[in-house]
Amino acid sequence: MKRRLSILVAVVGVGSLGISLSSCNNVACGPGTVQMQQKDGTLKCIPSDVQVAQTPCDTDGGGVVIVGGKCVSAIQCDPGTTMDVNGICVGTGGGTVACTTPSPGNTCVSGTIYDFTTNMKNAEPVHIAVYDPQALLSGGNAIKEAELTDGGQYVLSDFKAPQLGLIVIVTSTATGGTTMTTAATGDQGVSAGIYRVDAYALKKSDSDAWGFDIATAGAQVGKFYSDPAPMPNALVIADDTHPVAGVTMTQNGSNSGVQYFNDTLTKIDGTLTMTGASGTAIVAAPVSGGFPTFTGTGPASMPISWQSLSGGSVPGLVLITRFHAM
Repeated sequence: MKRRLSILVAVVGVGSLGISLSSCNNVACGPGTVQMQQKDGTLKCIPSDVQVAQTPCDTDGGGVVIVGGKCVSAIQCDPGTTMDVNGICVGTGGGTVACTTPSPGNTCVSGTIYDFTTNMKNAEPVHIAVYDPQALLSGGNAIKEAELTDGGQYVLSDFKAPQLGLIVIVTSTATGGTTMTTAATGDQGVSAGIYRVDAYALKKSDSDAWGFDIATAGAQVGKFYSDPAPMPNALVIADDTHPVAGVTMTQNGSNSGVQYFNDTLTKIDGTLTMTGASGTAIVAAPVSGGFPTFTGTGPASMPISWQSLSGGSVPGLVLITRFHAM
């Protein structure tokens, strides 16, 4: 089904997600060492330059195996984690990237959909679509779209990536579902292959409670995190765990009109002049002739150099961008 979105969006370079790694083991070995499981099940760091032939490898004990002539840990990582090059189980941010290998030259994008207010996995039916921003600007159709009765995860597979490598994941009201405010999350540097782009769902009842006029000029939401920005093929919302208070969001160098959310993202706090504990700001961002550029300054206690990203919005749309420390 091809469905024309009734709004337009202006997106050029949207934010990437930060990655915060967590280990499923209690031992994290330092430089020059590697992790080895002992007979009693405990983990021990040993020098990495020890010759393999000199390293005990009791495969009968089940704790280690020989791979490529080397004695390595046989530890299996829990769901939601994967083993890194040092044999440590690290978090993948929760959820499972459901893409399978697309046809040659094609792209698959999938991800988890989160409720904007609660930051929990969305439980409402939603309409999901991937757009080329240029087509969306001109009122064009989605590249791929689907109706999700279980709106917690999506897969949009086997499509040609736009020439500029920009995509926008758009959530909106599903047929017969709860009324949603159209929300967008984007990615850049997209080509053939597999991508994970987590997205947001935004109930209209929640956005109405903000007291912000979305209908006239839309809105640009900025979420500021001290987590490092990841590669564009792994934009995982759950990996952003450190929102930053005390940040002033700017649009084309000005903070005019910028407002800030309360700690629970349920309302805009008119007393705030910079981000509170939620690290989140909002501003009207109409596009007229050029795409506005957004970034942040502060906090004064520990100045951070923030990503500078282009964006913008149109009536009825909330574009949600995550900014990370450079």
